[in-house]
Amino acid sequence: MRNSLWSKAAIGVLLLAIGLTLVSGQVNQTYAYTHHHHSYSYSYWYYPYYSYYYPYSSYYGSYYYGQSAQYQLTVNTNPSSVSSQATGGGSYNYGSSAAFSAQSVIQGSKDTRYVFKGWSGDYSGASASASITMDSSKTVTAMYQTQYLLTVSAQPSNAPSPQGGGWYNAGDTVPLSAPVQTVGGSDGSRLVFTGWSVDGSSQAGSVTSLQMNAPHTITAMYKQQYYLTVMTDQGIPSGVGWYDAGTYAPISVSTPASPSYGVSLVFSGWQGNGVQSPSQSTQVMMDGAKTVTATWRTDATLLYATIAVVLIAILLVAGAGFYSMTQRKRGTNGTEFCSRCGRPFRPSNSYCVSCGTPRANASSNPETPQSTKDNQSQSHHSRNSTRHHTEGTSTSTE
Repeated sequence: MRNSLWSKAAIGVLLLAIGLTLVSGQVNQTYAYTHHHHSYSYSYWYYPYYSYYYPYSSYYGSYYYGQSAQYQLTVNTNPSSVSSQATGGGSYNYGSSAAFSAQSVIQGSKDTRYVFKGWSGDYSGASASASITMDSSKTVTAMYQTQYLLTVSAQPSNAPSPQGGGWYNAGDTVPLSAPVQTVGGSDGSRLVFTGWSVDGSSQAGSVTSLQMNAPHTITAMYKQQYYLTVMTDQGIPSGVGWYDAGTYAPISVSTPASPSYGVSLVFSGWQGNGVQSPSQSTQVMMDGAKTVTATWRTDATLLYATIAVVLIAILLVAGAGFYSMTQRKRGTNGTEFCSRCGRPFRPSNSYCVSCGTPRANASSNPETPQSTKDNQSQSHHSRNSTRHHTEGTSTSTE
């Protein structure tokens, strides 16, 4: 009897264990983990007595049993500073298509930008918008090219601007050359290339190159020049040519040779374009194309002085000749001769005793020709008396 009871108890315990095992297998079906792909589902049943899954597959059509797996899509950018411009990152169900995109051009500043080149990582392509199948966690990176702006201009504003401005990839080398060396000139005004201004620093040479490691501003520098024309009909002018605007141009003219004896050319001054100066050497303010003319006048002072000297010399010579002739007529002893008959005047006579011509330097009380004759008679009588007296004296002596 007692053995029968133990047998029945053992059979009951065995049946209870089998029942609990069956119930436990049905309950654990709620923890089934299902993968689905192309309408097939792969299920894994978990038994708590073992540390692994037991998979099996079956076709469910459009019906799925269990919880679906999700995977993370990470969207990055290079450089990372523009990561906010890329979209599409997040969690996606297994087998779903995840769309992502990046902005084609990102303006970092007025002279720096980033241009989309393509994707790297779990997806490669050149399109800014793309998609990927999420069968696992994915990471994609939008690759950007950094570009810098090259600003090109010319100074002054009416000068020709060189070619080559625009956006360049970081690290590029950009060659630049001046369009022309000289602009204009036919109207007396021109622009002459002097060099470059690169980010405010001067650089010589008509050809240069820039390393685009940052934004750059380059300016072709020209200077304004004006032409000065110096004219004269006498002498040799100097100062003709091109001068920088705002500078003073020195001008001068040489003194020409005399055109004839006694006549000289005297500089009168400069005239033209507001320039007036009495000096043969002066300066002209070059604030535009200018023409200045040297003016001259004739000076015959030496000629007139020479003529006067000659005339005076002629008069002196004539006077000297007349005086000499007069002195010859008077003789060496001071005797004055009549200008008509040539006979000598006696010192006391006012008239020539021969022809009656008056003396040139007669006294204020001139004698008449009659008194002159009486004086001559008396003089003759006196000479005779003197002679007779002399003869008588001589005889007595003998």
